[in-house]
Amino acid sequence: MPVSQADFAPRLLREAQPEDIGALLELERACFDDPWTRDAFLQEMALPHAELWMLFDEGEDEPVAYVNFWVSAGEVSLLNVAVRPSVRRQGLARMLLDWMEARGRDRGGESVFLEVRRSNEGAIELYRKAGFSQVGIRKGYYSAGGEDAVVMSKALDEGGP
Repeated sequence: MPVSQADFAPRLLREAQPEDIGALLELERACFDDPWTRDAFLQEMALPHAELWMLFDEGEDEPVAYVNFWVSAGEVSLLNVAVRPSVRRQGLARMLLDWMEARGRDRGGESVFLEVRRSNEGAIELYRKAGFSQVGIRKGYYSAGGEDAVVMSKALDEGGP
């Protein structure tokens, strides 16, 4: 079944715009020890193969979550999925993953790849429940601390979300 905007009700999902940078940076700092910079987000927004979507509670100006991914040459690459700590464990990350898969499939994606910190057991479990499998390890992948990344992948089929 395709994922639509209605699946997020009463929340609103919309594509990020340059004027959203301040809110994105605040959410990023709340979610990550090594947050992206203003320039990194602006560069993402300028890339034709990049998609950056934010999720808002109805009537609110600050996003509660976002997903950032690329679609290129038949592959979808998940860069980040972030959910404000105060609203975690409500299925928002999974909904954003489903949205990413549907958007990626619509743009010709046949598979999804991602890297996740080896120590991020919660995210690894989320990805496994979403159908991802480990396909490798990237030694010392993360510059902050030199932590390894677990590489995960999932094939996109026509019957997916």
